[in-house]
Amino acid sequence: MANENKLVRGIVIGALVGAAVSLLDKHTREDVIQAGKNVSSKIKGYVDEPTTLTSEVKQKIDNVKDKVQEVSEDLSFLNEKVKELRETTPQVVGLVQETKERFIPKRDQS
Repeated sequence: MANENKLVRGIVIGALVGAAVSLLDKHTREDVIQAGKNVSSKIKGYVDEPTTLTSEVKQKIDNVKDKVQEVSEDLSFLNEKVKELRETTPQVVGLVQETKERFIPKRDQS
């Protein structure tokens, strides 16, 4: 248990040190500040208009449902094609074998 505490503490300290070092770069600092402002603005917008969040979540769910439906249809199509290939492959092999048997004896006689 003590080792787990040391590990978690080491990970947290490493993450904090890494974050602090990365903020020494002016460009990174500006990006973090801008991202914070964007998040803050969005949260304030959701607090003022909770229906906006609800409608956005519903839209995302609808998009995911559409994608799942598309993938499901694609998988059904592929499954059907694999089934067709399984059925036709033995027929094709038989035709090739018949053709081979038909022409090989003629070559041997020549």
